[in-house]
Amino acid sequence: MKYSDLDVLFQQLQNVPPTFAVSPERRKLLLQVDSLLCEADSELNPDLGKFYREKVDNIIREVKDYSGDTPRLWKLYSSGFLLKDKSRVIAIDINGGCTSGIGRTRLVLHNEQFEALAEIIDEYYNTHSHIDHINETLCDLLAAKGKLMVMPQEAVRRWLFDGATPVEEFSAPHVKTFLNYQGVDGKKGLDCAMYLFTLSNGKTILWRGDIYHRDGFNACMEHIDSWQKRVDYAPLTPYYTSGDAPIAILDKKFACRFLNCHEWEFTHRKPGVKGPATQCFEELYGAFAIPYQDNRTAFLFWGESIELD
Repeated sequence: MKYSDLDVLFQQLQNVPPTFAVSPERRKLLLQVDSLLCEADSELNPDLGKFYREKVDNIIREVKDYSGDTPRLWKLYSSGFLLKDKSRVIAIDINGGCTSGIGRTRLVLHNEQFEALAEIIDEYYNTHSHIDHINETLCDLLAAKGKLMVMPQEAVRRWLFDGATPVEEFSAPHVKTFLNYQGVDGKKGLDCAMYLFTLSNGKTILWRGDIYHRDGFNACMEHIDSWQKRVDYAPLTPYYTSGDAPIAILDKKFACRFLNCHEWEFTHRKPGVKGPATQCFEELYGAFAIPYQDNRTAFLFWGESIELD
């Protein structure tokens, strides 16, 4: 993999920006992203790290400069997002890049970038304590600056974030919360929060983390019903371990718009093995095929953004 290959491909993507509509040209480009990232140990490649850090720098500049009336969403690595709605900047599951459980990688942010992110973020929400959804350096900086951080109590304990608010104790007019859990084969697992944000334009956006199962996801839907809310946008992974596919459930229940989440998560790929790490874009196009053909799915690569109108 060469930096020049990534940079040229990203420039081509900018000419076909993300949209909630069928776009064969954009799909072709994202499949080229797959072909580059599928190389074995691509997360160790310094060119990939440089590329990602530049995209994060661009995001920070764009978030600062954006003054539009329409809420806008930026895609970072894997499950990380920044949402700007009016003057409020909300972060969800932002991590430090690829922090492997086996060893270090070069797909990581620098300390200066954590400082810059902590400066622009007003509110930080974490769904669960896995390392690919949280970063201790960023959260420590946010706490030092007195920024709001919300996460499950389990995550507060695990990472010793004294400045964080447990989701179990949190309430705010613009976000509904529910402490859920991840599970496999019907067994209760790691605490995992669900957030339903109401944006300034009245639309809602749902976050739930990853690894869905029947009982947990059904409980999420029941809470949304009890709040008399609907879901307009859902960044989602196709992962589920039991029951019906969450994509199909949300599609049938709300006919909402979808965005990709948790794709190319390199912590889930064994060293020296080529191919997708979690989902690749080709798999995502298959998993979201029905809402995509109905012009209700947008696929974003790192550094890209889209308006939530």
